[in-house]
Amino acid sequence: MIEVTIILFIYLFAKLALDTLQIYTIKHSKIDAKSMQLLDISEENDKKSREYNISKLHLSIIKNIFYVGYIYTLLLAGLFKYINESLNSYDLSLYLIDLSSILITYLIVHISMLPFSFYSNFVIESRYEFNTSTKLLFFKDNLISLLLTLIVVSLLSLVFFYIVSFQNLWWLLMSLTMFLVIIISMFIYPTYISPIFNKFKKLQNENIKDEIKDLSERTDFSIENLFVMDRSKRSKHPNAYFTGFSKNRRIVFYDTLIDLLSPKEIKAVLAHEIGHYKHNHITKSLGISTFIIFIGMFLISQLVNNSNYLEILNLNNSASSQLIALFFTYQIISFFTDPFFSTLSRKNEYEADVFASKQVQKEHLISSLVKLYKSNLSFLIPNKFYAMFYFSHPTVLERINNLRSNNE
Repeated sequence: MIEVTIILFIYLFAKLALDTLQIYTIKHSKIDAKSMQLLDISEENDKKSREYNISKLHLSIIKNIFYVGYIYTLLLAGLFKYINESLNSYDLSLYLIDLSSILITYLIVHISMLPFSFYSNFVIESRYEFNTSTKLLFFKDNLISLLLTLIVVSLLSLVFFYIVSFQNLWWLLMSLTMFLVIIISMFIYPTYISPIFNKFKKLQNENIKDEIKDLSERTDFSIENLFVMDRSKRSKHPNAYFTGFSKNRRIVFYDTLIDLLSPKEIKAVLAHEIGHYKHNHITKSLGISTFIIFIGMFLISQLVNNSNYLEILNLNNSASSQLIALFFTYQIISFFTDPFFSTLSRKNEYEADVFASKQVQKEHLISSLVKLYKSNLSFLIPNKFYAMFYFSHPTVLERINNLRSNNE
């Protein structure tokens, strides 16, 4: 079991090192006068941004220590084995014992981590005047999310418990199942899941509709696919995103974004999101993710099928133990492959920016990026290693420099 302890230590050390490097960078990096002037940043803005981001990183450090501690307790300290063996003493079917073991474990971790989300919302986000949620809404959201997650986890667990008996083939069947779940979720999430948490209304603002009409016609993206989400009842953070697939595609603006930007700037943001659609970023990302899932599941199955590996993790020989081993191994490996996906995501953002700059005046896109940067208190110059792992978007300066250097 010493091997697992070492792996957990490396995993935790890497996470803490990245957070610490980012804190050091935020505290000591200097923003040049030209950038300060370009983004119209005052010393007060800069100080507030640094403090906000450092507060989040301090919480991240504590959260990671606790989370890895829970993993250690579940595996090496034998909590999962104890749960599973205790359920075996009851007159239950093997499927029910394994499923109950998984769900109880998930509930323990979820409830244990809930205080960190609460602190983030009602202390850090409130301190910097971002949080608009009530405690009742917070717990309601978490309860609904928990119930939905338990349903999905139950279904996937039962599928796994059935197919894992096909020792040399289950990785393929599980990969196909995960691919199917992803495809189904891309169709049902925008229409059926998201509306459980937020209200979505079709874009009604006539000034904005008049402004974007030509862009909609030119790019063949219907105004009927544009929605506004009532994000303001939870947070003041502005944003927009592209979601869905095929005929179910839609672009969603936070109402906070509508309030922040001018119609011309909203048109620029829309052009950026349409850029993701035109470049088939969702389809391409799905293809790469599917390839990674199949390869990863095959490689992990070589470990999960091995009883010695379960013994090293201090797990008994059961289907639920194999699923826990699968999740643990996937989580460790995925962390160290995150830079690849972050790099891909940043490349997609650059492509969408370039597409937008050909559809609208470049300066409107730049001014929208500046407003979004300032309103979110994003930090301007992240540590390069931290950004490699965690930044799905380039920094605002990188995006502006890319836009101004691209004269195609």
